[in-house]
Order: sequence, then C-alpha cells, then structure tokens
Amino acid sequence: MSPEKIVVYTAIANAYDSLKPTLALWEKEATFVVFTDKLQLVPGWNTRPIHAGFKDACRNAKIHKILSHEYFPDAEYSLWIDGCVLLKSVMPLTLWVKEYLAQHDLALCKHWCRKCIYQEGAACLQFHWDTPSTVHRQMNKYFSEGFPANNGLAECTVIFRRHTKTTKQLNEAWYHEICHGSRRDQLSFNYVARKLGIEYAHLPGSIMDNPHFVCLPHAKERSKPIKGIIGQRTSSRLPR
Repeated sequence: MSPEKIVVYTAIANAYDSLKPTLALWEKEATFVVFTDKLQLVPGWNTRPIHAGFKDACRNAKIHKILSHEYFPDAEYSLWIDGCVLLKSVMPLTLWVKEYLAQHDLALCKHWCRKCIYQEGAACLQFHWDTPSTVHRQMNKYFSEGFPANNGLAECTVIFRRHTKTTKQLNEAWYHEICHGSRRDQLSFNYVARKLGIEYAHLPGSIMDNPHFVCLPHAKERSKPIKGIIGQRTSSRLPR
C-alpha cells in the first residue's frame, strides 16, 4: 500500500500541544500531516495551515479532526491523533487495517473511565470544558430523543478510519452536532453513530494503557470556554 493511501494526521492550534515525532516504522507506509498555525519543524511531518474560520481555536482544530474525507479525498485510510499523542506502535499500519478494520470502517478506544455521553456531559460541567447552557441543551436534546444512559463512550483521542460513504456520512453528521452544540466531540460521537446505525471497532486498551500510543500532558492549560453560547443558564444536573 502506498503512503498516499494512509494518512496519519493531527491539528495543533494556538500552541496547545507540541508536535511529537513521527513513527519511523510507519514512514514508508503513511503520509504524516499536521495542520497548525505555528511553525513546528519536526522531521517527517508535512505542514499545512490550520482552518481559521472560527474565533474558537478548538473548533479550528476540530474541523480537520472530523472531516477527514474532505481534507484527504484521495486517501483510503486515515489515523487521527490528538496533538498530545506520542506514537509507539510496533505494528505496521497494514496490520492495523487487517486487525482493527476487518469488520468495521472505524476503530476507537473505549473511554478509560466514563460509560456514556451523560457522564461525559457531567465531566464537562465539572471541569468547565464548555459553557453549562450548551452542554445542558445538547444533553437534554439527546435524552428527549431516547438516547440511553450507560450505552458506551468512545475516546476520540485516536480515530482510525476507512474512507467510505459510511464514514463520510458519520463525519458530516458529527460535524453538524459540533457546529450546533458543544465543541466537545465526545458528547456527540456515540449519539451520531447510534442514530445512523454505524458500529465501530475498539482499539486495544484505553488511552491510558495501550500498546500503540502514549498521551502526554498538553503544552498549555485548557482554554476557558467561550461565553454566551446558545441557551440559558440551567442547573448543573444532567438528565437521568
């Protein structure tokens, strides 16, 4: 498989993370791409300008993360890694395809400690990852549509995708949720996958303990949420 068919990529806005080294094992199998607004010279990475259409740097990075089919229309596979991820896999990417995408078009880790989007929503409130009104509005919407609690939660730090019509459909529906709701993509991934009837495979372990990558601390502290996003102030309780 040629390197043009598999893309390993990330996006770093506002120097939130430092760019990690590529994985030598994969350099003949994949093209490495970083979308960024800062000059970060790391051998092996192809640098592209990051999207600048949002006032929110998080969303400027997020558009690349979600819409893989638009940014890499000629690729057959893509592996998204958050900017905090250091690759350490000893498995060739061709084996990743055979192992993790044998029966599905997507593969992600299970969340290391939370069990559903409602627990994720509660964490967003606790740690101030987004405005309370936005989180409540989104969770209430999902609850009113009958999305069940304890229905599983994907960790979206690493996403391995086969570029198919199904993947494109999920990407676009997922991005719609992020544009009209919370910038926290883990609040909406499982909702969108279930709504579309799309199943995904699980990568081994979790982001805290797995054979393929290590999550390191961010270079910067998390930015404060943007004030004044959709919705009115509500209580801190989420749907039960």
